[in-house]
Amino acid sequence: MSIELPQKFEDIINNQTDEWFKKRGKTRDQLRSFIENRIIQDHDLSPKVGQSAPDFEAEKLDNNGKRTGEIVRLSNYFGKPVGLVFGSYT
Repeated sequence: MSIELPQKFEDIINNQTDEWFKKRGKTRDQLRSFIENRIIQDHDLSPKVGQSAPDFEAEKLDNNGKRTGEIVRLSNYFGKPVGLVFGSYT
């Protein structure tokens, strides 16, 4: 099944060299298929507007961004407002 990919993914597929594909034993069509399948999977599995967020656990960080060993679970805050910030802190 072929879907229209966002331009950034088209650029990734189109800008790779033949050498890049040869090193990985893949073809342009295989990369396109992988990206399409991932987009479809992400869409199908992602929570939709109005649905409850899936429960998950995460480790708390201290004020300096260091690991604390303390695990928190989203469901522990049921009924309370929660703000989630996702990003890379490395």
